[in-house]
Amino acid sequence: MIGRLADKGLLANVGLLDIVKMAVAGGFIVAAVAAQYIVQAREAYVIAFSCLSLCFTGFRIVWSALRGLARLRTNVDELVSFAIVASMVLGEWISAAVVAFIMVIGGLIEEYTSMRARRHIEMLAGESPTHARVIRQDGAVELVPIRLLKPGQHVLSRPGDVIPVDGVVAEGASDVDESMLTGESVPVCKTCGDFVSAGTMTCEGALKIRIERTGDDTTQGKIVHLVAEAEEHRAPILRAAEVYAKWFTPCILSLAAAVWYATGDVHRAVTMLIVGCPCAFVLATPTAVVAALGRASKRGILVKGGKYLEACAQTDMLVFDKTGTLTSGAYRLTEIIPLNGIGDDELLRHAVRLEYSAEHPIARAVITAGIERGMNVSHSADIRREAGLGVFELSAGGGNGNGVWRCGNKRFMLQHGVAISCEAHERARNCAQSGRMALYVAEGTSLRGMLVLEDAVRPETSHTLRRLGEAGYGEIVVLTGDHPDAAHRVADELSIPRDRVLAEMLPEDKYEYIRAREREGRRVCYVGDGTNDGPALAAATVGVSIGSRENTVALETADIVLMKDGLAPLPLLMRLAKRTRRTINENILAFGLAYNALMLILSAGGALTPILGALGHNIGSVAVVLNSARLLRFREDAPRRA
Repeated sequence: MIGRLADKGLLANVGLLDIVKMAVAGGFIVAAVAAQYIVQAREAYVIAFSCLSLCFTGFRIVWSALRGLARLRTNVDELVSFAIVASMVLGEWISAAVVAFIMVIGGLIEEYTSMRARRHIEMLAGESPTHARVIRQDGAVELVPIRLLKPGQHVLSRPGDVIPVDGVVAEGASDVDESMLTGESVPVCKTCGDFVSAGTMTCEGALKIRIERTGDDTTQGKIVHLVAEAEEHRAPILRAAEVYAKWFTPCILSLAAAVWYATGDVHRAVTMLIVGCPCAFVLATPTAVVAALGRASKRGILVKGGKYLEACAQTDMLVFDKTGTLTSGAYRLTEIIPLNGIGDDELLRHAVRLEYSAEHPIARAVITAGIERGMNVSHSADIRREAGLGVFELSAGGGNGNGVWRCGNKRFMLQHGVAISCEAHERARNCAQSGRMALYVAEGTSLRGMLVLEDAVRPETSHTLRRLGEAGYGEIVVLTGDHPDAAHRVADELSIPRDRVLAEMLPEDKYEYIRAREREGRRVCYVGDGTNDGPALAAATVGVSIGSRENTVALETADIVLMKDGLAPLPLLMRLAKRTRRTINENILAFGLAYNALMLILSAGGALTPILGALGHNIGSVAVVLNSARLLRFREDAPRRA
């Protein structure tokens, strides 16, 4: 019955056993009808066949209602239970069996539709293997349970195998089917050094993979956990629906009793109990939310729950991080400027050593440049990091002993007493004016040089912002820790007014800005790359992060993650959220209230029998499910606003 939906969040799967039970129950109803109207057998046969049918349908509804009452919880099964029992007391055995049969059939239809919506989400997880082929040091291959795998080991993935871990290809080459994670049907070629994810499939050729993450730490594992969270985090409007349903049951009982007292017709009261179930109202929100989550997942948008989808629909202000969000975040080193008698390679070597363990895009660019020059630099444990500023040694062990080495921005250098010459200042200013960034490297209080890096705007950013503007999001603000000149260059390229760009902001500054807007009553959607935007993502009404299979930080810090195509899916997310809220309102007003009220009026007037009432009730419930299922086909493109 529908009443169980509010408890589980999602309905159970419809299996072959359910279909067989319903076929048997229907057969007994046919036998009861034949016994009464065709062969005109004794009433005992009619009662027996009806009771046998009720064993597969009505008794499970009554049992569900009794369990709810035992837990001091009301649900919509109670009204139907009263109707079934009342029909039996009145001697309407066939009516009781038919009503129970119709109600359970309607529930199975709704279960099947909701199950199909959920599959779109579960497909992201792919097939999870239980064992992996581990390559031992002597070259032998043995089958080992997934739970026993450790980072650093090597596993073999043969053609047709589902890759069991996140890792890097050590040997071999093969096309890999990533459709389970990305939705892309075209396999991607993977060779030595490429990253592969658990849940993807090796197509041709074998791969030797060095394990980096296993089990719940893999991208696949985090997605599975995220799907579970999506079912637990119910939207506020769903909680309101459950409160409504709790008060609705006693109201319908009172109304049915009043009609019985006024008309003396108990059949009208029984019919009112059947049509009065608030199934459509209870189904209105969860079916729409599940369908919307399924549609979003097909586009690579992972939403951690219905409440975040509802928050997107309420957003009136978009705030973007710049580096790694509006821009690609894939910095590249374009120039090395040595100062005070140091060589290019030595300057770069110290910068790589300091940045070696960092995950920031700037650090990755420095490390990549060092690798391209063949530098073999080991990780140093004596490094301290100041978020948004730079890194430095804890002791003077990396140079000639004159002082600790530091690598960071201009503010970082000035805070530590590093003298910046006029020449260095002029070079940094010229870099900023051309949209590039200068990274300072110092030994002690002496500036030893600068590394010049540049970052490009994401190819999809301009189109994404234009579509957001067409959708009504006119106020877009950019927060960045970069120099104002670099930030303004990006703003000019994207046609964003310069007064909406705030530069040289630390993570805590972004957090305070978001908090200030929230205190003003604004509903802020913050979009970042998930690396160092954790405070801002948490402070916003809803935090959206750009994720990747290589870096799963975004899956943990954001409410919503865009897993592919960068910012491109964002307009779809915002439009889908608004459409979902509209669908919920349609379900509640049209079917949960108006249609239900009409059925109650017809029942009170004697226009419906209990059987017709059961049919009409399920028509309304199925209509809600079908209306919500339209979200699965929600189109990505939309007509532009005039």
